[in-house]
Amino acid sequence: IIHVIRNPKDVAVSLYKFLDSCNAIQKPFEEFLFGYFLKEKAMYGGWFDYNKAFIRESEARKDQIIMLQYEKLQRNTKEELRRLAEFLNIKDADPLLQDIAEKCSFNSLKTAEETSRNDDTMSDIMKSINRKNNPTVYRKGKIGDWKNHFTVAMSETFDKTYADNMRNVALDIDFV
Repeated sequence: IIHVIRNPKDVAVSLYKFLDSCNAIQKPFEEFLFGYFLKEKAMYGGWFDYNKAFIRESEARKDQIIMLQYEKLQRNTKEELRRLAEFLNIKDADPLLQDIAEKCSFNSLKTAEETSRNDDTMSDIMKSINRKNNPTVYRKGKIGDWKNHFTVAMSETFDKTYADNMRNVALDIDFV
């Protein structure tokens, strides 16, 4: 299992923007954050419970689960892909890693999404499952965009909630 974890503040913004692009949410970001995202009943059991379960299992089954951090993948793509190749027992992976890095770059994925949207069949499928014609899966892909959406008070409340929920969990998230 390959599990990619991301700064939960950026996850909250990303999920909100996606749901908004699908017209699936009609509330301000702050209401979404505190009334939904930080609740246990949020999607997949909430960010904290979902990721604590993966962290716990990845520690117990190091040979079966690898945890990658989005921020590290963005900053040190080849190093993190090399770690993934090692986990998957792929030898002499450097040429493959370069190709993966290029194909999985944010810009490549965004272009692929836009291309599939222009395909008539995909366009019909997207229209049938979304309330808007152009939901945005790949928006910015930037680390730290949460700072453009959180007030200082929201960030402080989030930090306290994070500290309370992630106490005794071995996870070093970069809140840049």
